[in-house]
Amino acid sequence: MGARTITVVRLLLGLAYLINGLNWFFKIITPYPSMSDFVHFKPPPDIVGALIDNGILFPMAKATELITGVLLLCNRFVPLSLVLAMSVTVPVFVVDAFRPHPHLRAVLMGTGSFTMNVFLLLAYFGHFRTLFEARTQPGMNPPTSPAGRGGRLGAGIAAVAGPVMPWLGLLSAALGLAMVSWLAVMIVEYAIDPLPISAVHRLEPR
Repeated sequence: MGARTITVVRLLLGLAYLINGLNWFFKIITPYPSMSDFVHFKPPPDIVGALIDNGILFPMAKATELITGVLLLCNRFVPLSLVLAMSVTVPVFVVDAFRPHPHLRAVLMGTGSFTMNVFLLLAYFGHFRTLFEARTQPGMNPPTSPAGRGGRLGAGIAAVAGPVMPWLGLLSAALGLAMVSWLAVMIVEYAIDPLPISAVHRLEPR
């Protein structure tokens, strides 16, 4: 596992989340929902539509994508950003990869985000080792003793992850490149021929 691979995956995940988050506020991709799509049409009758109809959950998820995308691209607060991103990554992975009738784009986006997020969490695992200490004491300063750096479980995870990290890094970079390339194609398609969300989801007027 090299620093370049980590940097590439960080930038690809940041770019993917920036584009996905930005699309909710400023429409740039046809298949993905934007707040402007639902002025005259109802959300689709699925889990995404339910989150949109809730009024707060889907915008919160998109704001999280947007913020974490910017932070990852700027290389600021990366460990915190990866933890925050996971709150979106896991539901997206479950919905996209395990839907009743999955399609290639959904599987790629869900699996790619999850793989990259997990890889980066392991790459920055040194910042999380203390989370795996069974017994801890409260304090504002980080522990300095060897026993306070993740304990046996943290050491075990680090030992198991070490050999697979180079391969996971390559897979993450490949999936990230495919995701961002696909997003770029969809942006170009939308710029050439903007397709109303009603035509994509066959929504009924309010």
